[in-house]
Amino acid sequence: MALRLWALTLLGLLGAAASLRSRKLDFFRSERELNHLAVDEASGVVYLGAVNALYQLDAKLQLEQQVATGPALDNKKCTPPIEASQCHEAEMTDNVNQLLLLDPPRKRLVECGSLFKGICALRALSNISLRLFYEDGSGEKSFVASNDEGVATVGLVSSTGPGDRVLFVGKGNGPHDNGIIVSTRLLDRTDSREAFEAYTDHATYKAGYLSTNTQQFVAAFEDGPYVFFVFNQQDKHPAQNRTLLARMCREDPNYYSYLEMDLQCRDPDANAAAFGTCLAASVAAPGSGRVLYAVFSRDSQSSGGPGAGLCLFPLDEVHAKMEANRNACYTGTWESSRDIFYKPFHGEILCGGHALGSSQSFPCGSEHLPYPLGSRDGLKATAVLQRGGLNLTAVTVTAENNHTVAFLGTSDGRILKVYLTPNGTSSEYDSILVEINKRVKRDLVLSGDLASLYTMTQDKVFRLPVQECLSYPTCTQCQPASGVHCRVSSDLKMCLTLPRWGQLASASAHAPAAASMPLGWAPGDLRACGPQGKLPDPVSVCPPRDGRRRKSGTMPS
Repeated sequence: MALRLWALTLLGLLGAAASLRSRKLDFFRSERELNHLAVDEASGVVYLGAVNALYQLDAKLQLEQQVATGPALDNKKCTPPIEASQCHEAEMTDNVNQLLLLDPPRKRLVECGSLFKGICALRALSNISLRLFYEDGSGEKSFVASNDEGVATVGLVSSTGPGDRVLFVGKGNGPHDNGIIVSTRLLDRTDSREAFEAYTDHATYKAGYLSTNTQQFVAAFEDGPYVFFVFNQQDKHPAQNRTLLARMCREDPNYYSYLEMDLQCRDPDANAAAFGTCLAASVAAPGSGRVLYAVFSRDSQSSGGPGAGLCLFPLDEVHAKMEANRNACYTGTWESSRDIFYKPFHGEILCGGHALGSSQSFPCGSEHLPYPLGSRDGLKATAVLQRGGLNLTAVTVTAENNHTVAFLGTSDGRILKVYLTPNGTSSEYDSILVEINKRVKRDLVLSGDLASLYTMTQDKVFRLPVQECLSYPTCTQCQPASGVHCRVSSDLKMCLTLPRWGQLASASAHAPAAASMPLGWAPGDLRACGPQGKLPDPVSVCPPRDGRRRKSGTMPS
């Protein structure tokens, strides 16, 4: 009986191997362009924000709900609610999804569009057709996202204290936007404020009227008591693009703690220009600390030619550098700091004159200390991976047992799987064609169980397996993946997942000693490798009952 259990377990693995060879990716196609993607880690439900529509899909991308969000009568110059008699320029206008975020504790979805000056709505996670809150008559105080389709909005749902749920928002501004760049918004009504109004009168930063700099936001995330924004800023004087990382305390209603500094991703070739524009970013914890992974691009005008790089910024180093900058501004002199520090968005900063230890005494800043604070003295990193001639457009990272794998989207429609070693090198071990010559969009999301990866192109969302150990035909392909998900068996001569190995180990433990097969597992065990490092066809490992070897792809009857 035990031997039969072991055999059935092994045959199940072989069947999976055969199916992997002919696997077609699960996908869903939208009628209009897709803008954003979110996945509920608990339920596995997938949510899509598109032009004029929202979609709710199951984990296998089967449609559950669809809601129309546009087009509607609008004009960027007019204040909602739109009435044709008051807004003569109004016309039927598409609604581009600008923000799509989940609030699992309250079982709701936050969605903001480009219509009506960027107002937002709350919907039920279980059924997106059920709108929990929507108000288009509150005026400027409810304008959250950018109403310019070409200007990105990013956000983060979090809390500022017990019971509070708020939305942190970062956005650039088009010609008809309200000028607000960073804001904290309520997600629940209070006695004096509606949902999506500013948390306090001071919980916004607005670009100064004389500011000519423009921002494109890339990502928002939190770390401990802090909220972070990653964005690109096009400075006009002098003309240059900068990638900035901004940090502020979550529980800071006055924004005294706002601090930004430069991030730079350098090419390993010292003669080539740095990768200048951040296109996507993600945070993961590969070991004892969290790390910001960011992909940057370089245009054809720069030395080194067009290309892209992946850079890593450990958040411990980020915090240390930001604290050093705060201390240098507070306790230094104006003369020594005027070329380094500035006041973001508008105006000049006046550093110096404060007591030693001010940054430690006021970890979230104070009204008497310089704020908001910007520093040109930021962090620099050297790319651990670079590609010439194409852009890396998306990144997400998974880490297990001190091994890290990055999934990277490309401008030509592929997902790259890259093993990141602890010593700072990288090894690309797989490339999956999602949709040929279709740019992979920025939202690249892992399922809650880390078994699936969801990715978007222009009008399709795909579900990819995170690992495909059984499909790797060589040890060199299995080895990089083995750090996180796969192992090479020296006895079965197969590349298998760790959970599958557990099934075999359990089954073989109950088999008779003479019939059981020892499972000698080790990452990259070269004893399993045949000539040229090839692994045998997994289907041929288990011979048929009559002793003859079976053709590849056939299963016993």
